[in-house]
Amino acid sequence: MEQVNLLQNGDFAGEAGAYRNDDQLQTAAGWAPWWQRAGEQDPQWKNQKPKFAVSSLDGQPAQQVMTPYGTHVAGLWQQLPAAPGNRYVLSVMGQAWSSEDDEPGSRAQASDVNLQIGIDPTGGLDPDSPLVEWSDSAEPLSRWETLRLTATAEATVITVYLRSAPSLPKRQQSIFWRNAVLLPDGRYRRTVTVIGVGDTHIILKPEHPRPAEKVAVAVSSIQNHPFVELTIRRPDGKQSAVDYRGSSQEDDRTIWRYTFTPDHAGLYDIRFVGDRGARLLSQRLVRVSEQTQLVPSGEPREKYRRVYVLLPPTATEKWIVAAARGSYPGRYTVGFSADDAGVGDFEERHVLAINPHHWPGVLSAAWFKQNYPGAIFTPVVANSPETLEEWLKNWSVEQE
Repeated sequence: MEQVNLLQNGDFAGEAGAYRNDDQLQTAAGWAPWWQRAGEQDPQWKNQKPKFAVSSLDGQPAQQVMTPYGTHVAGLWQQLPAAPGNRYVLSVMGQAWSSEDDEPGSRAQASDVNLQIGIDPTGGLDPDSPLVEWSDSAEPLSRWETLRLTATAEATVITVYLRSAPSLPKRQQSIFWRNAVLLPDGRYRRTVTVIGVGDTHIILKPEHPRPAEKVAVAVSSIQNHPFVELTIRRPDGKQSAVDYRGSSQEDDRTIWRYTFTPDHAGLYDIRFVGDRGARLLSQRLVRVSEQTQLVPSGEPREKYRRVYVLLPPTATEKWIVAAARGSYPGRYTVGFSADDAGVGDFEERHVLAINPHHWPGVLSAAWFKQNYPGAIFTPVVANSPETLEEWLKNWSVEQE
């Protein structure tokens, strides 16, 4: 089975757009520019702000980065979801024109151009971070060369970087990028739902849509992100049409509203993105199905009191261990399913929802009242695994 490129618009195809309304920064959809600012003591030709453009070279689209008569340390970046522990292989084709004349592809007195590709396995947005893993430097003057790099994700988001850094100012100084591909190395595991910067999450109504059923999407965040949009990839890899319904301020949160209609069954990749798709702010994977699943109430063999410690999808192994340690005195159940937490005909059903604001849709007592009447909902905000462990032990003592 052919593997699907995980990058958005790795071909740099389609109409270019101005990054944050700057006409000198024209980039392909899915990509954003970056550049190193000049220092106060730098000569005028050093570390210039490049001009970015989408062009065609050898009959194929390419992203161009230019600083004629100058140098730059600059390139492009893109964030995308990942699964911690997955290995990823990045390959990108690069070419440079560096010359003292105007002839396309000339190498007259060319400068070193120092092309590299990089991956930040933690999903950061600082190309100067020591966490970024870089490929060896390449000098593909007037020819295409494929750069390759393998890295292991350490978070649910990783960042891909393209970088060039010509050493000397030249009359003609242009870098071209094309055919960027990111593939999993070995078995591919999808990430869990990504909740982004500013506690940004995506809420769907209905939560389990069927084909041809209109879906209302609300994106909620404590930050008012600029230059944002909602993108939805269908099971066949194509984009679904999305209607923007406006934004509003509600208490301390900004809410963006959209609608879309899934046209057939399968897994839909819903992303709230910034900077024309380059910045990943939140993501949800939603399965659209013809069948409606009914969750039975369930009747246990004997009536007993159950306490379910419900962890959010963002919980790491440290949080799981802390929840288990804190639950040991009371022998509580620890899990990740809100349905498992609420279901069952027990003497008492306690749901201790840890950091409920980290769920794709804010988990609340109203949700359990509607779906699992009788469940006793207790929200618990814990800033660290240690705080959670201590809280659970204290709560266990209070229940005795």
